[in-house]
Amino acid sequence: MSVALAGRHDACLWCKAPLGRKRRDGKFCNVRCRQASWRFGVRRADPAKTDRPYTFAYADPPYPGLASYYIENQEIDHASLIDRLTTNYPDGWALSTSTRALRDVLALCPSTVRVCAWIRAIRPTKSRTPLSAWEPVIVCGGRPLRLDHVQTVRDALLYQGRFRAFPGALIGMKPPVFSVWLFQMLGAAPGDTLHDLFPGSGAVSLAWTRYSGGNP
Repeated sequence: MSVALAGRHDACLWCKAPLGRKRRDGKFCNVRCRQASWRFGVRRADPAKTDRPYTFAYADPPYPGLASYYIENQEIDHASLIDRLTTNYPDGWALSTSTRALRDVLALCPSTVRVCAWIRAIRPTKSRTPLSAWEPVIVCGGRPLRLDHVQTVRDALLYQGRFRAFPGALIGMKPPVFSVWLFQMLGAAPGDTLHDLFPGSGAVSLAWTRYSGGNP
């Protein structure tokens, strides 16, 4: 078998679309797919051994009052959700919500939680109030971060890029940079388990697989 044929791919390694007549050794159908695959494959977790495996959860449900944006059109009972997170995931969990709902959602959480901020892109529009430019991420527990080097993990992420190349992208889908930041705040490492309770497009689960050292 020739070298060209040995490295040939019939479908894009990212979106799985047929490559057709593209070069025989090509792996992706366009630059966006190549860049998307790269973004989900970089900045893996520190492989240093930990005391024991942790089990974490991330919940990104429809934000209160915004269920109509999704095909299920079903509001989530946040009181039950937070009780489930607190009971089933004592190692740590994270919950995304909106700035408008933060006061009510935070009142349902344990007093030990921390409110972190994702400063994201906004769409200019007419409004009688300032446009919302960030989303809260409520973090509870997690593995203590290491003290043998200077800490670089922050409780705020400034990332305003939009990510459209993911197959099956949905409203509210979190970009890879967000996922990596979330994992780092939880102190997640290879050998741990992360349950994505509202998988949607599957982007966070894919990011976790690559971050934790699983197959890309």
